[in-house]
Amino acid sequence: MIPRNEMKEAEKAYVLDESLYQRYPVTRQAFVTVSTKDKGEISYLHFLEKMKENMVRRMMEGEKGHQQQDNALDLGANAFNLIIGQYGFPNFQLLQWKPMFTPELMQKTPLALPSSQLTTLVKDGAQLYGADLVGITDLDPKWIYSQDLFKPFVLSEGSAPEETEEAFLIPRKINKSIVMAFAMNDDMINESPEVPASTATSIGYSRMGIAVVALAEYIRALGYQAIPSMNDTALNIPLAVEAGLGQLGRLGLLITPEFGPNVRLAKVLTDMPLDVDSPVDFGITEFCKNCYLCADHCPSGSIGYGEPTLEGVCDNNNSGVEKWYIYPEKCLRYWQKNGSSCANCIAVCPFTRGFESMQCFECDRCETKIGCALQVNTHLRIKYGYLESNVWGNQPKVLKPRRKGF
Repeated sequence: MIPRNEMKEAEKAYVLDESLYQRYPVTRQAFVTVSTKDKGEISYLHFLEKMKENMVRRMMEGEKGHQQQDNALDLGANAFNLIIGQYGFPNFQLLQWKPMFTPELMQKTPLALPSSQLTTLVKDGAQLYGADLVGITDLDPKWIYSQDLFKPFVLSEGSAPEETEEAFLIPRKINKSIVMAFAMNDDMINESPEVPASTATSIGYSRMGIAVVALAEYIRALGYQAIPSMNDTALNIPLAVEAGLGQLGRLGLLITPEFGPNVRLAKVLTDMPLDVDSPVDFGITEFCKNCYLCADHCPSGSIGYGEPTLEGVCDNNNSGVEKWYIYPEKCLRYWQKNGSSCANCIAVCPFTRGFESMQCFECDRCETKIGCALQVNTHLRIKYGYLESNVWGNQPKVLKPRRKGF
């Protein structure tokens, strides 16, 4: 990771209006609302049915980027994701809330080390299991979903997380979130909205599933509680911002200093006493106010051109946090029409590949008083081995992460 002391520490992660904000239910996610409208009953993954129909149609018509070999590669990349947890359902498949293999003696014997040493162990373990970035934050209850499809998430006084017939119970003592980011293949993402971009996403999901299951079992073997979580249980982006992994951009995604928005996010919730990281400010908010590339290249019109606001723009949003709100249902309907997911906004974001001189023409206003955030960030990425220095005017080359393990 780029050392966070190279960046300004954010005064606060978010501007929040407590009178507007309420915990968010999974039932308002676009995946659920579109699936429910299509199926006529509450569901999560039924939006895929129309998407697969168009996938097959385009494949049979022999369209470039949508041929059988493209879809086959994507299906293979997604296999471990589907085995582990299908993008993330709480306490489901391998995303179990109870230890799977750890002997009982180890479960009941917390490793007695200072928090600084435990933090080092956990971060090293996360990287060994495949995370490209890792940060830690306090688990603020407001980021825990209010409910899943049919059951609420309830904070309890219990000693261990559990699922009952009525609710998912998360002990209050589980108060830390280990947030991980997994870099995606930039060349494949750049082919969006063709299928190779979806393949990059599928690989990301499979990798994050492996990492959260492995890290959770590691923490249990150290004698602490752990909840492995992909897209489920709590909101990834606000936890990632608070853990210092990046800032929220106009496109509605986390933008990291190392890979821009070209990452997938996952986390493990735990009661292990860990040192927390601080949120950072490397100029994303100011930059996004002047750059509209993601909005210009969004085929569904899901990304707006306005200023950040506290008020959501559709039922999928959760008002109360100052940010750019997007139209997720529009985005998902385009996925269905396309027969594959879309990552245009990630592909065109200048922070995905770094500064090149032609990008200056895309900004509405050059922020010269504090310097261009993109140029400063590109310099840091070159300095710490995330980009290859190139001739002025050319597109920088993204260097693949040097991983320690998976």
